[in-house]
Amino acid sequence: MGRYWTPPEDPGQAKRILIELLSVLSRVLPAAYFAIVCLGFWKNFVQTGKWTSLLWMVSEGLIILLLVFRRESRRLSSHPWDWIVALGGSFAVLLVRPAATSIAPEFLCVALQLAGTVFEVYAKVFLGRSFGIVAADRGVVVAGPYRIVRHPIYLGYFVTHLGFLLANWSPRNIALYIAIYFFQISRILSEERILGEDESYRAYCQHVRHRLIPFIF
Repeated sequence: MGRYWTPPEDPGQAKRILIELLSVLSRVLPAAYFAIVCLGFWKNFVQTGKWTSLLWMVSEGLIILLLVFRRESRRLSSHPWDWIVALGGSFAVLLVRPAATSIAPEFLCVALQLAGTVFEVYAKVFLGRSFGIVAADRGVVVAGPYRIVRHPIYLGYFVTHLGFLLANWSPRNIALYIAIYFFQISRILSEERILGEDESYRAYCQHVRHRLIPFIF
């Protein structure tokens, strides 16, 4: 089997049913959990009027929407660590909660969340249904924001998360975002390990040097 898992071209009926069931569950379960978490953020917005809670719903909701409608991967990593960092980076963010303490003006936090959300949407438009969770080869995208950094969606997340954290400062949220970005950076490296086997991606890396933050990483 090697390091990658490729769906069999003609699996038996039982295997086909199992694969389809797992595919459905991988879309439905995150969407259902997100809907439950959203209810709490909506209640916080109604009670406090904090726009950062409402914008969190929009930003993270886009991730779930793309997860539900993503296209199947041509080659998916079977490495356990790649799955751990992908799931941790994607779903640990659903554990953050609104907090009473803010360490920055709300207008600045809202501006950061809006800017991050717009940028990640811009990147997702170019990525389309190639969006995924676990490191895989879903094709190489080089246009639009991918001319700035190699992982512009993660850059959008980072700006959005920074805005939310500054407006919802708590030990819980700080610890969660530290863990989330440990997973996200590991996830970036996992994705590049797989994509690096594609000659066109190696050529792309020669033109776009930075992974996440221009001139830093």
